[in-house]
Amino acid sequence: MRIARTLSLYVMIETLAYCGLAFFLLTLVILTQNLVKRLDELSLLGMTSEDLFAVVQCIFPIAVSYSIPLAFLIGILLSVRRFGADGEIRAIASAGISPNVFLVPYLALGLIATAIFGWLLTSVEHESRRELVQLFKTAAARGAILEPGVFRRIGPRLVFVEDRDRDGTLHGVMILDQSQKDRSFRVFADRGRFRFNERNSEIELELWDGDLHFAPTPEAPERYERIHFNEFGFHLDVGHILGGDFGPVRPKQMNLAELQDVIERGRRGDPLHELDQKDPIEYEIELHRRRALPFAPSLFAAVAGPIALMTEDRGRTLGLLLVLTIAFGYYALAAAMQSAAHLSWLGIGLAIWTPNIIFAALGLFLALRERRRIPE
Repeated sequence: MRIARTLSLYVMIETLAYCGLAFFLLTLVILTQNLVKRLDELSLLGMTSEDLFAVVQCIFPIAVSYSIPLAFLIGILLSVRRFGADGEIRAIASAGISPNVFLVPYLALGLIATAIFGWLLTSVEHESRRELVQLFKTAAARGAILEPGVFRRIGPRLVFVEDRDRDGTLHGVMILDQSQKDRSFRVFADRGRFRFNERNSEIELELWDGDLHFAPTPEAPERYERIHFNEFGFHLDVGHILGGDFGPVRPKQMNLAELQDVIERGRRGDPLHELDQKDPIEYEIELHRRRALPFAPSLFAAVAGPIALMTEDRGRTLGLLLVLTIAFGYYALAAAMQSAAHLSWLGIGLAIWTPNIIFAALGLFLALRERRRIPE
């Protein structure tokens, strides 16, 4: 019917406006919390503004994956409140239209959110987590290598830095270079600055006001050379330190194919020595989680829509409390089912999909209950 289509489109547009506002605020809060948590620590490791921008790019998809279901849930509540406050729900009721007319646009939006959420979980989030770990390791590696007050051996070179400022300026730099067996040399510099060349896996040192001291050679043991410099460039290869440590070692860093491969290895008795999590159950739980969790927006629409309509005339506090209860209930149930899977009380697939089954049944019950209800 044309009236139903027009009303559904109107409800979808209004709901999307509130979902967009809630999504923006929730994403901003989650993104800020994650940045503040790591910012000071990473600045001490020598992270640059380019690194910070890269961190934001990595954290953003992760923050979005958390904010989409909650933003959609809040959007449903706010839209129902707005319709009720303007008397539009009463107008719809006076026309003899069931409140279930709202469920169609909510479920349609829920399916769209489910598709986006599923794409993020299966194709984007694990890559962001992997890149974030790589970025942290790179920053930590270059910072730890030049840790003030610590002698650090990097291949055939021994490096010492007396102090380092937050802007990367080094003080009291000493280097023993034994890369040439026939003639080693030492570098002493009053000041310097380092830059990490990620492409070549090198630390590039720019040193100022120092001396090069060359050890005597076997051919001329009495000869000692010293060269003063105002500026001197020195490169430290750290590729062997970084190595292959950037591969995925945790379930949330792996794609679906990698998760399936680890599960098969675990079933064959592989001890999974190179991975952070040794229990194959963790990888199977993650595999089912990525398949089940994207349905959360659709399930929230099925449950929150009828509840919001039933409580729209009872005050905003009750509606907000119910929204929080729905979200907390779903995620708490999911966490409890994961614990049950770890304890082998339930099969992993059944445990992870149980919250979806319960919320789907609850949504169906509420929809049937509201089918003939006309708000007064």
